[in-house]
Amino acid sequence: MINLICVLSILLSINAVLSDLVNESKYPSPRVVIVGATGVGKSSLANVLLGRDKNYNGGNRTDGCFKVLSTSESVTKATCPDKANYLGDKSRPEITVIDTPGFGVDREEELQTIENLVDTLKNEIKYVHLFVICFKQQDIRMTAQLQGMLLLFQKMFGVHFWRNAVLEATHWSYGEDAIRRRNDTRPQLTEESWTKGRNDNLNKSLQVPYSLDSVFIDTYFNPRNQHEVELFQTNTAKLLELAQSKEPFHCKDIEIALTEIQKLTQDNQQIKEQNDKLKREKSELATTLETKKELEKNQIFCVRNRCFSLTEFLLLGASGFIFGAIVGVIFYKCCCQTNKSSDEEDSEEERVSIKEKSDNV
Repeated sequence: MINLICVLSILLSINAVLSDLVNESKYPSPRVVIVGATGVGKSSLANVLLGRDKNYNGGNRTDGCFKVLSTSESVTKATCPDKANYLGDKSRPEITVIDTPGFGVDREEELQTIENLVDTLKNEIKYVHLFVICFKQQDIRMTAQLQGMLLLFQKMFGVHFWRNAVLEATHWSYGEDAIRRRNDTRPQLTEESWTKGRNDNLNKSLQVPYSLDSVFIDTYFNPRNQHEVELFQTNTAKLLELAQSKEPFHCKDIEIALTEIQKLTQDNQQIKEQNDKLKREKSELATTLETKKELEKNQIFCVRNRCFSLTEFLLLGASGFIFGAIVGVIFYKCCCQTNKSSDEEDSEEERVSIKEKSDNV
């Protein structure tokens, strides 16, 4: 009996150690990460999965995690894990739900967001069972913002993270009017066609090699409508089943991808600086050409960085001509006067010479 007790104690100790290694006591499994573009409804979904109201205000958190606003503004500023019984039901298992910020709004803050996400998943969560990729129902085509975010995740986690991913259609209502509008769409919009369209987009845009499953959890379902309640229960049960059936995705190698993202960010910054330089040079050239055209238009003449209008230039030329003429006349008169004086001196000398000759005779 004593030996059995010792064995059980050892097993419990080993189990406690293993539990601490994976933080199971702090972050119970399955662990679900909610990702998506800003304003898609990630926080509302996270709150519902944790058994909270869809419009939960975040409690005492200052980082915006799990906080829901009616605007499309990004509220969540950090990667935030929380735990609770699934859907708030004590008869269901505890799960960990990780709320994440949206991407693609502010490029300057994006690197900090990535670093926080990587640090949380790698050093705290350690492994993830399910990545829930949120799309709005009406996002038929892949937006540049959403494609950039998913490409970012693929670079961070590697292509195999898609094996642990599921699609979620937010704003997919099962109310009568919503169903009628989807039925009136041509081609008709169904769960199957929506799922196929998203997978086709992922394969075309990101070469995703897997066909992802999908859930249609309406966080704004009408609790008084039995049909909507049943579909909500069906889709949330499917999400939990998927999370429990997946092999955990280990987050230990995410840092390698971060280096590549930083390099891409630096390359983008260099491209931006080059574009700014080209814009400045283009602006300076345009200013120079405009000035030249203005000078030609107004017939302005410039000499030694000083410019004159046509009238001023003509007056300056005339003044120069008159001044040159006056100087020429003065010079001419001076020359004539000098010659006359020279001739008179020669004549006087001749008269003196003749007189001297006469006297000698």
